[in-house]
Amino acid sequence: MNFVERLRGQPGDDGEWRFDLTEELNGGFGGTNGGTLAAVCVYVARSISPSRIPAGLDIRFLRGFRPGIARIRPTVLNAGRTLTTVSVDVLTHDDKLATRATVSLAAPGGLAAIDQAPSRERPADLADYADGKTWRQPRGGVIPLIETFSPRAMGRGEDGIATGITVIWEGDTYSAEAACIAADISVGPPVAAALKGRPLAMPNPDIALRFTGRMSTTDHLVSVCRLEGISAGLATTSMVVFSGTTLLAVGASTTTCLGST
Repeated sequence: MNFVERLRGQPGDDGEWRFDLTEELNGGFGGTNGGTLAAVCVYVARSISPSRIPAGLDIRFLRGFRPGIARIRPTVLNAGRTLTTVSVDVLTHDDKLATRATVSLAAPGGLAAIDQAPSRERPADLADYADGKTWRQPRGGVIPLIETFSPRAMGRGEDGIATGITVIWEGDTYSAEAACIAADISVGPPVAAALKGRPLAMPNPDIALRFTGRMSTTDHLVSVCRLEGISAGLATTSMVVFSGTTLLAVGASTTTCLGST
């Protein structure tokens, strides 16, 4: 199945899309994981300008999205000769705003034919995905995305902690969408490692990504995420996402380390 079939998306006559986001996509807080919501926003923005390629995403998760029908409402903020900017809202079944994203898309024909090798390379000492350590379900609870995306620990070093995930749809067309999921799932491990087992909730309310390539392998991706610092309970992480040795995306995210009160 392709992306829209796998996530059960349907365009509406009113310009909105509807996706049936089931429990299998839930993260650790009882709602759809942010990477999936980000991927849907990129897909819907892309559908407005199919001849353009995703260049960047900035997304904020305003409230949790419980499993069910998500209404995805895109609005073109500007359609220029080189860049189109689209605002995308994710609405719950009771019409509450759950997520807001801004997606930029570039017109390939308006750009100069310039390529340069990326300055960040996939760490050479990572395990293969097949040999990575599969995430375990937490005691006393279930995180459905572990079964769906099969995240695996693939190594750690100065560059951060590497997490591999399975791409759950076929083909390499939706590289940016896949990078969203890999990046979001990779945020937790470096923050959790710094907290050394303290039982704090760690939701990440935002993520920003810039897309740099197209998938060279279609079965899994690897995101290497590094904790840049924690200040007054706010953690900042940076990540780089790879498909094989191809750099797909670079980004940053905030994590809120929530107290017990």
